[in-house]
Amino acid sequence: MSLQNEMEELSDNAFASEQDVPESICFGRREFLKGAAGVAGFGLLSMGGLAGLAGCSSPQAETKTGNVSYTPGTYKAQAEGKHGPIELAVSFSENRIDSIEVVSHSETEDISYIPLNVLPQVIINTQSIDIDTVSGATLSSQAVIAGVTDAIKQAGANPNQLKAFDPQSIVQSMTPGTYTGEAYGKWKKGSIEGERFGCPATIEPTQVKVTVDETSIVSIEVSSCSDTPGFFEPATERIPQNVIEQQSLLIDTVTGSTLTAAALTAATAKALEEAGADLAGFAKATNHEPKEESYKADLCIVGGGTAGTTAALKAIEEGLRVVIIEKTARISGEGSCATGALAVGSKLDEQVGNHVTVEEVFSNMMDYCYWKSDASLVYNILDHSGEMVDWLQAHWDECGHKGFSAPKETSGTSIAHDYGKGTEKFQLLWDNYIIPGGATLLLNTKAEELIVESDTVQGVSATKQDGTAIRVSSPTVLICTGGFGGNKSMQNEILGSSDFYLNGVATNTGDGIEMCRTAGAVLSTEVSPHLAEFCSNDVLDFYAGYMKFLNQTGFLMVDSAGARYMNETFCITHALARGASAMRRVGSSYIIFTQNDFDKLLNSGVHDVLGESIIAEYKMRERILVPSYYTLQDEMDAALNHNQAWKADTLEELGELAGFDASTYTRTIVDYQEVIASGEDTLFGKRPELLHPLDQGPFYAVRVISPIDGTYNGIKVNDHLQAIGEENKPAPAGLFVAGQDSGGYFSYPYTDYVGATCGYALTSGMMSIEYIKEYLSK
Repeated sequence: MSLQNEMEELSDNAFASEQDVPESICFGRREFLKGAAGVAGFGLLSMGGLAGLAGCSSPQAETKTGNVSYTPGTYKAQAEGKHGPIELAVSFSENRIDSIEVVSHSETEDISYIPLNVLPQVIINTQSIDIDTVSGATLSSQAVIAGVTDAIKQAGANPNQLKAFDPQSIVQSMTPGTYTGEAYGKWKKGSIEGERFGCPATIEPTQVKVTVDETSIVSIEVSSCSDTPGFFEPATERIPQNVIEQQSLLIDTVTGSTLTAAALTAATAKALEEAGADLAGFAKATNHEPKEESYKADLCIVGGGTAGTTAALKAIEEGLRVVIIEKTARISGEGSCATGALAVGSKLDEQVGNHVTVEEVFSNMMDYCYWKSDASLVYNILDHSGEMVDWLQAHWDECGHKGFSAPKETSGTSIAHDYGKGTEKFQLLWDNYIIPGGATLLLNTKAEELIVESDTVQGVSATKQDGTAIRVSSPTVLICTGGFGGNKSMQNEILGSSDFYLNGVATNTGDGIEMCRTAGAVLSTEVSPHLAEFCSNDVLDFYAGYMKFLNQTGFLMVDSAGARYMNETFCITHALARGASAMRRVGSSYIIFTQNDFDKLLNSGVHDVLGESIIAEYKMRERILVPSYYTLQDEMDAALNHNQAWKADTLEELGELAGFDASTYTRTIVDYQEVIASGEDTLFGKRPELLHPLDQGPFYAVRVISPIDGTYNGIKVNDHLQAIGEENKPAPAGLFVAGQDSGGYFSYPYTDYVGATCGYALTSGMMSIEYIKEYLSK
C-alpha cells in the first residue's frame, strides 16, 4: 500500500461530518444563544452542531414590510444544499416572516453554521431575502434563501416585493467589552486523527476573543486552534483582519483552509451575539472592485502543490522567468500530508546498501499493470527519481531540515524515502530559493483558461479571489493542479460514479485537466480514483475515529442488495488491488457483525477480533493496533441516528431495516451460515479463523463507501510530459502536464510500490523543466 494513501488530513471536506444532533430545534434567537453559552462553551456547535434555528425578531426588527402580506401559517419548503436537501419550516403572520426553522439537513456543521443559523436571523430581522451568500458555503446559503423564497410564495406573497436589504441602515447597540466564541474547525471533538499531523492529542475548539464597542468590532484574537499546522495559518491570519476591516461575517473564505475559516466566523458570530449584536448589520457583501493585472514569463506554472514546487524550484535555478498560479492560500498541496516518495538510486540508497535498480523496479511495475502504463514515461520517471531525492536533499541540508530518511527496507516494494508530514519542508524551498530567486507567486488565484493561438500556448488567464483579472503571457505552461478528487461532476463523467468519500484535497477540482481538454489535449486511458485502504461514509466522518477500520476485521460484507461479493480478507491483505477495488465496484457496502464483535472492538480494537497470530502474519499497520477503539460507541450512535447503521435482534429484521432485497439477503445469510458451520468458504476462500460467528444477536449493519485520496492519471502525456492531442502528437504546443493531472505513469489498480504518487509528483515536476527548456530553445 502506498504512503500516499496515508494522506488522511488533506481535504477541507475530508473530515467534515454530520454529528448526532436533534432532528428539529426551534428556539428564539436570544434564548438559544444564551442557553447554548451555558451548555457547551458558547454554542451547540461544540456539542455536535445545530440542526435548526427559529429566529425571533428583536425590537429593532419590528418594522413592517409595507405592501407585502402573507396568509398566516407555517409552510414547509426544501432546497438542495451541498450534501443534500435542506428542509425548512417558515412561519408567517399577516405581514411578517415570524420564524425560520431548519428542520433537517446533511450539511457540514462547521461550514454551514453561518448559512443555517445566521442567515435565518438576518432574514427575520430585516424581512428581506436580498442577502449575500456565505463564501465557502454558497450552496448551503442558496438553499436557505431558495427555501424561504418558496415558502413566501406558498404564503401567497411575491418575493420580489420584499424590501431590499441594507445592512448600513442597522445601528448596532452592543455592550462594549471582550467576548469569547468557540467552534470546531478541521478536527471535530474527539477526533483521533489530528495528532498524526502535528495537532494536539486532545482536539479543542477554535476559540476567538472579540472586542467590541457599541457600534463596531474593534479586535479579534484567535486564542486557540487545534487545526493542522501549515494549513490553518492562512485563515487565522486573514479572517480576523478581514472581518474587522469590512465589519462583516460574509467575507471571502480562505481557499484551502475553509473549515478553519468557517470555525473562525462561526465563533465570531457567537461572540457578537453575546455582545448583543444584531448580526444583520454584520451581513455585508464583500465589494470586489474590477481590476486587471498582467505578467510576462518564460513559464507559467498552474498549481503550487507538490509537482508545482519542484518545477518552480528547478525553473528558477535554470534561469527561467516564472509565474506560479495557485488558487488556494497556501503552497504544497497534498504532498505535505504524504510521508514519503518512491525513488531509486539515490545517495541515501547507497548509504544503506540498497541495490535495487531502476530496471528492476521498472520491470516489476510494468508486469504488475500488465504493461497498461506508458513504459517510456515510467522508465524516464524512475531514472530521474534518485536525482530528485539528491537534489532536494541538498537544499534541505542547507536549510537545516532533516529532509529524506533512508529507505527502511532495501528490497521489495517498501523502498520509499520518508520525509515526514507537514508543510515546513516545502515552505523552506519557497522562502529560501523560489521567491528570492525571482519567481512570482499568485495565491488565491484560479486559473481559468489557456491562451492558445495557432495551436500554440501563449499564456494563462486567471481570476484572483477579489475579482482581479489576471493575464500571464508565457510561451510555455505547466499544469499541475492535482487531479479532480473534489469534483463530483467530473467523477461521474470520467469515472462513471461519484460514490466516494474524499479523503484528499477538496480544492483539487480538475481545473487544469479541463483547461487542457478545452485546448485540445485528451485524457489518458487509465484515469482512476486513488482509492484508500480503509472504509468510509459520505454522511458521517468515519475517518475522524475508528469506524474506518471496520473493513480490517474480516466481517461479512454485502452490497446494497444484500449479496456477499468478495473474500473480506482482501481488505487486509491486498487493501488496494483487491479489497478497495471490490468495494469501488459495488458502491455502497454493508458490514455485518454482532454485539459481541462490537464489544471486542470497543475493548481491545482488532486484537481479540483477529487474534495476535493473524495480526503478525498480515503485518497490520500500527495505527490499527491500538488497545481499544474507545470512540467507537459514539461513532456507532451517530451512525444509527443518521441511518448509516442499523441494529436488530435478528438477522432477518436487520435486513429489513437496512433495505436489502429480501431474497438476495436471505440467500446470502443462509449460505454464509453454512460456510461458518463447515469452516470452509468454498465460494471466496476466506480462511476459517476469519469466519466470525453470526449466531447470537443483537446484530449490526454499517453502510460504508470507498474513500479516495483523489484521482490519478489525467491528460495523456509523452515521456517528456508534453500534453498529447487526438493524433497522439503534442497539442497544443508548449503545454506540459505533471503530477496527478498527467496520465500514463499509473494504471488501475494502484501500484503496490510505497510512495509512488508523491515520488511521481516530485520527480515529474523537476523533470518537466528539462523538457520545457529544450522546447524554449527551439
